[in-house]
Amino acid sequence: MQDDIHVTRGGVADRPPGAPGPEPSLGELFKQLAQDSATLVKQEVSLAKAEMRENLRSATRDAAMIAVGGGLLLVGLLVLTAFLVAAIGDLLDNYWLGALLVGLVFVAVGGLLAKKNLNNLKKDDLGPGQTIQTLKEDKRWLQSEIQQAKKELA
Repeated sequence: MQDDIHVTRGGVADRPPGAPGPEPSLGELFKQLAQDSATLVKQEVSLAKAEMRENLRSATRDAAMIAVGGGLLLVGLLVLTAFLVAAIGDLLDNYWLGALLVGLVFVAVGGLLAKKNLNNLKKDDLGPGQTIQTLKEDKRWLQSEIQQAKKELA
């Protein structure tokens, strides 16, 4: 009758295939915990970078829209003001009143456009909220792992 002998890194084990191996030592457990923690931190940093890139894109888009709104306001004031002042001045036989009415309309429209996009920019959360939440979860997980390791030692 032939016994099954299996060679492992730790040496020779006289156990049948599929039987549970020896439990890892405390040092091996802490080493594995350190490796897992390091991997987790690397993943969290990658997540934070991706989240910050997305937030920066959103802020850039809103800032560009504010600039476009301001540019449209300026172009509208320069080009159409002259035309509308002349047209309204002819209707009212008073060019200063025409200039005042046209100026107020363009300032109101441009101001509303800029204010809307400025509010959008303020609403954008530029911090890595998802990453902070997962870091808190990771902290709780790590604390529970340490507690479990302490209980096993006791």
